[in-house]
Amino acid sequence: MKKSIFLLLGCLLTMASCQKNGIDAFRGEYSFKTSGEVLIQRESSESSSLIPASFTVSLANEIGQMEIHTLDQKEDKVLVIINYMDDEVIVTKGVCNEQEIELEEFTRNAMNFSVYSFLSANCVVKIKATGHIYDGSTIVFDEVYDGTATIANCTYKIRGNNIRTIATRN
Repeated sequence: MKKSIFLLLGCLLTMASCQKNGIDAFRGEYSFKTSGEVLIQRESSESSSLIPASFTVSLANEIGQMEIHTLDQKEDKVLVIINYMDDEVIVTKGVCNEQEIELEEFTRNAMNFSVYSFLSANCVVKIKATGHIYDGSTIVFDEVYDGTATIANCTYKIRGNNIRTIATRN
């Protein structure tokens, strides 16, 4: 009986120590979806009869593929390639720590959204992203956007911290 308990304890400890951490937990190929909302605020005293000085916009859901590759195993550094469907490809670096990954700030030039149904915006945003892995196969990134948009010849500031990317291992 005692041998069975010790054997069971040994198996449980072995399984617990096999949980992937750091780079090993994150490395792989993923499909992702990004959604959220941003606050748009007019930067200057420019005025527009069409567009309010401040408003919130829900971002169009975006999908794509993401790859995470080892860059430096000793320092837990990774290379992250984000391929937005029908849009741009971003290459950035990140650092993995246990079950968390923090990406270096990166810039998106092709983020688009519509204001009303007839105006679109040209945007440039800097994105900071921190993610946590769950069940060894799903990464949830919380993102912060900071950038500018040109809408109807007026310059607007973009701010958003309610953006989330869900990446599932392929």
